Amino acid sequence: LEFRRVLFRSMLRRLLGEDIEFTMELDGALGQVRADRGQVEQVLLNLSVNARDAMPGGGRLRIATRNEMITGADARAQLVPAPGEYVVLEVSDNGCGMDAEVASRIFEPFFTTKEQGRGTGLGLSTVYGIVKQSGGGIEVASEPGRGTTLRVYLPRVTAQAAPSAPASPPGGGRAGDGEIVLLAEDDVAV
Repeated sequence: LEFRRVLFRSMLRRLLGEDIEFTMELDGALGQVRADRGQVEQVLLNLSVNARDAMPGGGRLRIATRNEMITGADARAQLVPAPGEYVVLEVSDNGCGMDAEVASRIFEPFFTTKEQGRGTGLGLSTVYGIVKQSGGGIEVASEPGRGTTLRVYLPRVTAQAAPSAPASPPGGGRAGDGEIVLLAEDDVAV
């Protein structure tokens, strides 16, 4: 796991570029969640890329994790399906920020503040879908000129993850037999 974290950090470093100061504050006693690892990585990548794009002249990006108890009286209780223990993934930047109207729409499919050809508006709606599918919630705090913080809350579980069995292709044949892949992309180069 530590090796994977180092690889992921170096990949993020390359993705962000040299003009962004990147820090990670990871809780060493972080709880477990029931979520697909690849989807959680996709959430982190999408949030990091959006933060990078909000800082075209460079800036600071901070990724932090922690455990948090949310009670019924907690102001964050409306973000999550039920009170309880959660693992929080927080991505903060000091970029351009957003006003309340824009922040209220960022999870809508195809909504984007980027110029034509620089984004599909699907990144944050995908993040939202993954978080909701995993039983969690997401909070946005932003102010124009002061940056943005997104907090992802995923329910903490106590059971150990069961090893997954390799999937066998339908009909017992080779993978890819009779399957069709549909790719929808608006970038001509792709």
